[in-house]
Amino acid sequence: MKAFFSLLSICLFVHFANANPTAAEVRKAVGADRGVVVILGKDAWPLASALVKSTQLTLLVQTADAAAVAKMQRQAADAGLLGSRVYVEHSGGRIHLGRHLADGVIVGAGADAGDVARVARPGAAIYIGGKLSRAKAVAGLGDWSHPYHGPDNNPQATDTVAKGPYLTRFLATPYYGPMPEVTVTAGGRIFKAFGHVSYKEREWPMLNKLICLNAFNGTLLWERKLPAGYLVHRNAMVATADALYIADNDSCKVIDAATGQLRDEIVIGEKQGGPGWKWMALNDGVLYALVGKKDKLAQTIKGTRTQSGWPWSGMGKGYSDFGDQYAWGFGRMLVAIDVKTKKTLWTRAEPEDIDSRAMALREGKIFVYAHGKYLAAVNTVTGAEYWKSTDKKLLDAIGPHNRAQNPREGYASTVYTKAGGGVLLFAGPQRPRVVAVDAETGKLLWQHGDGNMQLILRPDGIYAMGRAKRNDGADADTSVILDYRTGRVLAKLDCSRGNCTRATGTADAIFARGYRHGGTMRLALKNKRVTRLPAMRPGCQDGVIAANGQLYWGPWMCDCNHSLVGIISLGPAGDFDFEQKAQEKERLEIDAKAMRDLAASEAKRHTIAYVGDWPTYRQNNRRTAATPVAVPAAVKVAWTFKPLQPHTPTAPVNARGMVYVAGSHGIIRAIDSTTGKPHWTAHTGGDIKYPPTLDGMRLYAGSADGWVYCFNAHTGQRLWRFRAAPRETKIPVYGRLSSRWPVTSGVLVENGTAYAAAGIASHDGTHVYALDAKNGKLKWQNNTSGNLMGAGLVAGISVQGHLLSDGKTLYMAGGNVVSPAKYAMADGKCLNTLSNEWQKAPRGSELFYAAGEVRVVDRMMYSPRAYIPSRYYAKYLVQAGGGNTVFQGTEKALMCVSLEGDQPETKWQDLRFARTDAVISTPNALLVAGRAKGKPMLSALHPETGKPLWESPLPAPPAPWGVAVDRKGRIQVALADGRIICLKAK
Repeated sequence: MKAFFSLLSICLFVHFANANPTAAEVRKAVGADRGVVVILGKDAWPLASALVKSTQLTLLVQTADAAAVAKMQRQAADAGLLGSRVYVEHSGGRIHLGRHLADGVIVGAGADAGDVARVARPGAAIYIGGKLSRAKAVAGLGDWSHPYHGPDNNPQATDTVAKGPYLTRFLATPYYGPMPEVTVTAGGRIFKAFGHVSYKEREWPMLNKLICLNAFNGTLLWERKLPAGYLVHRNAMVATADALYIADNDSCKVIDAATGQLRDEIVIGEKQGGPGWKWMALNDGVLYALVGKKDKLAQTIKGTRTQSGWPWSGMGKGYSDFGDQYAWGFGRMLVAIDVKTKKTLWTRAEPEDIDSRAMALREGKIFVYAHGKYLAAVNTVTGAEYWKSTDKKLLDAIGPHNRAQNPREGYASTVYTKAGGGVLLFAGPQRPRVVAVDAETGKLLWQHGDGNMQLILRPDGIYAMGRAKRNDGADADTSVILDYRTGRVLAKLDCSRGNCTRATGTADAIFARGYRHGGTMRLALKNKRVTRLPAMRPGCQDGVIAANGQLYWGPWMCDCNHSLVGIISLGPAGDFDFEQKAQEKERLEIDAKAMRDLAASEAKRHTIAYVGDWPTYRQNNRRTAATPVAVPAAVKVAWTFKPLQPHTPTAPVNARGMVYVAGSHGIIRAIDSTTGKPHWTAHTGGDIKYPPTLDGMRLYAGSADGWVYCFNAHTGQRLWRFRAAPRETKIPVYGRLSSRWPVTSGVLVENGTAYAAAGIASHDGTHVYALDAKNGKLKWQNNTSGNLMGAGLVAGISVQGHLLSDGKTLYMAGGNVVSPAKYAMADGKCLNTLSNEWQKAPRGSELFYAAGEVRVVDRMMYSPRAYIPSRYYAKYLVQAGGGNTVFQGTEKALMCVSLEGDQPETKWQDLRFARTDAVISTPNALLVAGRAKGKPMLSALHPETGKPLWESPLPAPPAPWGVAVDRKGRIQVALADGRIICLKAK
């Protein structure tokens, strides 16, 4: 357990009623400066300020004192830290943190021990009343210490905690990774080795790299380089609680698990059969290895591909030679080494090349296979031969190698033996059939059908997950449960895995890539029923890994139909009610005085909206991005607003001489349209994805803290807020703290009703609300659209983008199952239906209403800015306009398209704007923000001809849809670094 104590990512819970450690004492206790600190107390800022100055910790502050909350939010904002390294919450009760996310806990005497235990991971540092202790171990947590879980190559987890149903624990970077990828985990850490093949620039940073993350909250702990071109997809990496053993062409490196520093190196010279390490396994303190000559290094691929998917051919110099030409991982010397003393216990020379892909260790035997020559078992204690078979019938059954290396079969480098249940099994992408050998005698037991099976060995049988085949024009399920001794089919499974991805097992389920419905397929072991987790698919080489009481996905190289990317963790939900209804008395907070002040102000002020204002995202609820106000014939910069901290801003909105903008720091600002001076500032507790919405004297915003907010648009006073999240729970989301159910849809206001939605992925639940726009009271709620088929094959709607209204129907970008999502505005009934067919929903976050149809386009909500659209996107990447003319962006140009005839007609195109960030339609010009000839630019084009009217260089790229026009023709542009620029007539 000592290894747990030195993890770099630390969450702390501090109560100021008792003696408290200093910042230096905190850092010393946790041994590092990365992670998340949760501080409870109205006087938290001195400690918080000291911690952020002396460490890289992220702080979550909680207090029941509303005035203290406001004060500390201002202090954090003034320090340029709010919403990035400091979060301030109003609460003195339950800790607003998910289960086992905290690496350390500091509380006062009398704190809720159960709540502390809930948030603390095993081994976490805990201060109670100033006294340091450690969190207890959690029974049932397991490791995944070898690439295939253990040295027997059976990808069946021993973890008994990670059971369904599930809730998201964290989302982490990197978003994408190169091929191949191998993952192991132990001691509360995840180790990922990335290989040499990338086809898109987004994967370059991870090429030939080893990274370590906190297994409980996804914090990146350290990274180091790997030898360029070394094929990492092999059994040559083993994790322990305090060290990582990773082999290459020269030695076995022993890396300190906590720091990433090289601790030791085990070298086997050429005279002893080395120096290249081909395979290794760690069992009972003994490191076993196959060594031999150095393998050839593959060429590192730094591709610039922009098409969707990735090519299976051309995977690097040498790496594309498969089948009989496969040349990696062969050796002739077996060694056994005591890891404590480094003493060699025995060596064994083999007469033929041993294929490391066919090696496994179980119950005192190492199984070795020389292709076409012999199969043998070696005693792990002595290195002596246990048995050896050259039986032709057996060798013929094992058969020749298939070439593999295609999406239907998988990777030629995949291990193709597994040991368990008294048998040694051959199956995999290179195998012609499944073959079982008696582990005690080496005798052939049975053969079964196609060898392209992913095997999981369980007590009740061998789960053989096959890929669906065509049978008389129909798909046929090929997955079965086989008997260990006879190969008899014990049961046929009503499922098939999708393509090449590895299948894995947990305590209560088998996971594989979904075939008919995409995403992740989950086969429940209890009733053999298939359900789906559609937001993400299992990683190609790893599949779904179960350890530390959690499930882990990703990252990927491919553009398969995901809604979420990166490293994704789910944990058990227990008895959580996914469809719980909101109770107004528990969710709604109203400031009666602020409401009275507004009423008095409304009585004196003219609040009727002006048609030339830009009061909401893309100007109106149909999101046409069109204004009746003409823009100047030439422009100059009127003012620039620069925030204290860089952040990702929303698009701007404006009305009555004021510009409103928010952003990833959770801050909302009102800025004078004429001078650029801030008028007021308000704070929320999380990222704001879409801009505030103006309706009369009220300003609405949805925050990633899980709340819908309403402010006085003139003064910034908060009028009310409504908690859309079913529970106050913060989790790490790509480096920031967010509610598990953030309000990332924005707020749409229409006819006195404010609409908003909370959630990330359908597997957590999706919650859509209609609130009285004046007082926040519930009109209706829909808490069931996250699963449109109950316990069926496909889940349902995720909150993956903004809202749009056509007056009767509320639309929302809904993820990769069904999008756009549709709700009746009158009562919230979901109007989407699902069949058992694959829902090929585009995954974009942006909606457009054009030619009577709502389209879903652009990048995914949680993808990085540089994400390249895939084949699952519509071609309308950006679009604006009215009537029968639309302006669409493709991967090659910006085009003006007429929809008047039977077929769309291109009127003009501008090849300078292959990537556009905003397109605004005005009576006299089309405003285009993006990159023109590689430089950030705002351009005005003639709407009929596309001829440039004027151009204004921008000092940074514009934010997505970050352009608005006010009633006086002034143009406000939000830049990606948080600056706001206003342009006016020259």
